Amino acid sequence: MLRMVRIESIHSTKTPKRIHFLREWAERRDLRQVDFVKELDANKGTVSRWFAGSLPEQPCLLRICAMFHLEEPTDLFRHPDDNWFTRFFADRSDEERKRMIQTLEAAFPKKKRA
Repeated sequence: MLRMVRIESIHSTKTPKRIHFLREWAERRDLRQVDFVKELDANKGTVSRWFAGSLPEQPCLLRICAMFHLEEPTDLFRHPDDNWFTRFFADRSDEERKRMIQTLEAAFPKKKRA
């Protein structure tokens, strides 16, 4: 009889691949991989994997966010161009959001396709 092994148990020690915008945040701040190696005292291979898409472990993730002056680690999962927009809408009432959306739609109407 063939037993099924849960994949999570096989790869439980590996850092999962996640979609993050570390590379874009670094470009926005004019930081290179070598800057991460120096600032975080990290292995250059590890930093390279982060830039390729691997998720840094929690302690490094928090230090990276501090390097970027991000308030929350979840900000790293938003593109830098989207982050300010999300923060702008945060903590607004439904009425305020509705008015802001209406204002933006009036100022920037979608072009109709021909």
